[in-house]
Amino acid sequence: MTQLQTLRHTFDPADVTVQLRAATPRLVGVTEKEKLLRQGVSYGGLLTPETRPSAVQQAAYQDALRRNGPRVAGLIAALTTHLLTAVPRPVLVSLARAGTPVGCAMTRFARRRGRPLPHHTLSIIRGSGIDREALRRIMQAHPGATLVFVDGWTGKGSIAGTLSASLPAGVPPLLAVLSDPAGVADFAATHDDLLLPHAALNATVSGLLSRTFVDADIPDGQLHGVRTEDHLRADDVTGEYLAALDALDPGTASPLDSGPRPVRPYDAVLALASSLGVHDPHLVKPGVGEATRVFLRRQPAGLLLRDAGHPDTRHLHALAQAAAIPVTLHPELPYLAAALIAPGPRTGEDA
Repeated sequence: MTQLQTLRHTFDPADVTVQLRAATPRLVGVTEKEKLLRQGVSYGGLLTPETRPSAVQQAAYQDALRRNGPRVAGLIAALTTHLLTAVPRPVLVSLARAGTPVGCAMTRFARRRGRPLPHHTLSIIRGSGIDREALRRIMQAHPGATLVFVDGWTGKGSIAGTLSASLPAGVPPLLAVLSDPAGVADFAATHDDLLLPHAALNATVSGLLSRTFVDADIPDGQLHGVRTEDHLRADDVTGEYLAALDALDPGTASPLDSGPRPVRPYDAVLALASSLGVHDPHLVKPGVGEATRVFLRRQPAGLLLRDAGHPDTRHLHALAQAAAIPVTLHPELPYLAAALIAPGPRTGEDA
């Protein structure tokens, strides 16, 4: 696959087959992007160039790795062990890009135990769906296998819905995540809202891959597009992150125990957002991972926190204060945090 060979990502090829195509996106600034989204332009065709991780981001990443790293490694162990036992001939298909480091960590965990666990990563975009060409290639490479789609966390469950709606008949939408506060995953390591370390960064912990996008004139038989953020190579910690999780391997996996499954917790967040003047669900991003993404690549208009002192949301509080974004406390919030995006006359596709 020549297209894949020209993509200069920094993932170890032993950890993942990257089913993405090096392409040139439409680059826009955040302000212009928000304007275009309100005009109905699809989010899936726009990309904002990434800058170096801020001091707040880097501190959040290091702090989350120190505090939550051992738990994350344990969740990876429990989830991987469960899949190897419960799923016949599993193949991991991570959803780029938040799912890609998770899939890499899972396949490395399995490999250390002598259990081959193939791992591919592909694009899924709300409004466009899953990359059907990438899916075709994966299924061709693993006939008769069970595909398990891997992501890092859930927010409202939008990606889970997109997965179900866009998969072809005969491919069950089996979703596995580390943190599932929305309660929508088939396999969840935990339903707690948890700051995964790589949520604090973007490309620099995801093989230097940008967010995926769809070209306006993408021909049949072509993969979804991505670009490598080459200017950030000096800041790349992809290998270091996976090595750190390897070193935290608990040795023996605990049985998968995700706790009680939440039932539509996002309804309470949407109602709260509506009381604050934000009625479009696409502009409400519940969960600490999704809220962090808003502050990294959208224009937040408000931040809701369950607990002002929670260490998993300290970075969000700092980012909100730096940008003069109002922060309100809601002890009844079913997530650690939720970010609001300013409403406009019309919104484009969800992030």
